[in-house]
Amino acid sequence: MHLILNSVPRPVLYTLAPFVAVALLLAVVRLYTTLSYYQSLRQFGDNNTPGKRDVTPPQIPYTLPWLGNTLGFLTNRPGQFWRELFVWYPRSTGVCTVLIGGQKTHILFAPAAVQALFKARSPSRDVFEHELFSTVFQLPDEQIRNAEAGKHHEHEMNARYLTRPERVNELTEHFTRVLDQVLSQDAQDVTSLGEIGLYSWLRDRMFTASTTALMGEQLLQMYPEFCEDFFGFDGDFLKFFFKLPEFSMREAVARRAKIFERFQVWGREMLRLSGGHVVDPEGPAWEPFFGARLNRARQLDFRVRNLNDRTAATLNVGMIFGLSSNVIPATNWMLMEILKPDAEPTLLPRVMEELCQAEKPDGSIDIPTLVSQPLLQSIWTETLRLYMDVLVTRNLSEDISLPLDEDGKHHVLLRKGGNVFTPSYLGHHDPDSWSGKASHNTFCAERFYTLDPDTKKGVFSMTGFNGKFFPFGGGRTICPGRVFAKQEGLGALAMILLKFEFEVKGYRDVDGKPTGAFPGFAKAYPGSGALTPGGDMMVRMKLRDRKAGVRSIA
Repeated sequence: MHLILNSVPRPVLYTLAPFVAVALLLAVVRLYTTLSYYQSLRQFGDNNTPGKRDVTPPQIPYTLPWLGNTLGFLTNRPGQFWRELFVWYPRSTGVCTVLIGGQKTHILFAPAAVQALFKARSPSRDVFEHELFSTVFQLPDEQIRNAEAGKHHEHEMNARYLTRPERVNELTEHFTRVLDQVLSQDAQDVTSLGEIGLYSWLRDRMFTASTTALMGEQLLQMYPEFCEDFFGFDGDFLKFFFKLPEFSMREAVARRAKIFERFQVWGREMLRLSGGHVVDPEGPAWEPFFGARLNRARQLDFRVRNLNDRTAATLNVGMIFGLSSNVIPATNWMLMEILKPDAEPTLLPRVMEELCQAEKPDGSIDIPTLVSQPLLQSIWTETLRLYMDVLVTRNLSEDISLPLDEDGKHHVLLRKGGNVFTPSYLGHHDPDSWSGKASHNTFCAERFYTLDPDTKKGVFSMTGFNGKFFPFGGGRTICPGRVFAKQEGLGALAMILLKFEFEVKGYRDVDGKPTGAFPGFAKAYPGSGALTPGGDMMVRMKLRDRKAGVRSIA
């Protein structure tokens, strides 16, 4: 070896030395993390020790210091990181740790641990919400403090206007009225076309109705391209949250700035048109400038918390994000699964039968009847199971011990200051939990539908899925808009299927080229929410002949 080194010119040695040192460092890091990983796994192999035992989560091996598992985790192919991980990592552990951006993050997927985390009082989202305000919304510290200090106001408004049944029904009824108007405006033009993309058609119309119902009629008039910008921002959201360098996403940065600027202009103009006063939220259910009760209450609360126009703009966009970015793709998946040519032949007639039962004589929808239909509930729930990808995030303000199994034999000990991710993708795609009626990777309209043994009538049931199904998060911070989301999604489904008939003409891939395959997922980072289709279903539409009625299959 000495002779070989002497034969190499010194300038070459000097050039190679740093690369050799780095390679050795990376090899040492990989060896150390691998050995630590296997040492941690030994905790799970001893089942003979009596009583409760605390274990520590195994750290997934990595090579690059600080970056750790970041590059693998931030793949933009939904579910890929988890699929590759569980090729070799034992899923039975129920927990692991990954290093993301220098921060150790614990991944929980044991149902018992997930339930315990949601019930625990000390874990919170405060750290992640602060990051959201700081990195995504770019608020100054003083505005962040004002926003955080008034969080209890958010909870009070959500409880009053977003979870009370009469208020949610009120909002949904206005949404369906606006959607009916939107669908009627271009019905003749749409039905005269040879074929259209179902998702591209649905997205714009649902967004128009949802935004108008919440924010009033002026926003989209002042900002007609907001729908396109919004869904662009939706796709960019986690790039900002995970702090990707701005030079790599200049278009995203410009789009974010444009959205927030336009919302500031809208807010000031609506206040001027309102005479400087927001209409009392306890007054009319809806008014044209600031829209729904919830939105008016929020505008008044922004003043109480001393939030400036820029902060108000970001929070207004955030509210639309929460109420539109998930339900619109979810409604599309429901439609696609019901209409696809290889769907179970009786599915569409049975859906139409339940929709007709919820239709009033004047053509409007009885919302309580609609959302209580067992097959529709099963379809909605199965859609959320298969097509939602959320990361429930918590930061630990103190040490916490969580059970990993039902009998409490193994507990995982998580230390104060750590971050915890609970990915819905893992709970929703667990083959051991979801392979009863059909494969866990396929859509099954009746997965949550069963027959009552006494009445022989269909019923909706979620029995046995605690800790395995949480598309809206869980615990104290569960999404307050989940009730409206369900009503909005099923309401849109009802309005569309009762108004139009569809003939499926084929599919297009993400590049718009014809394909024989049902659309898969578009590119998305883990935790992106409802996954959008990587392509579209091409359909021909015509107005439904209501005189012909709906065939009963009872």
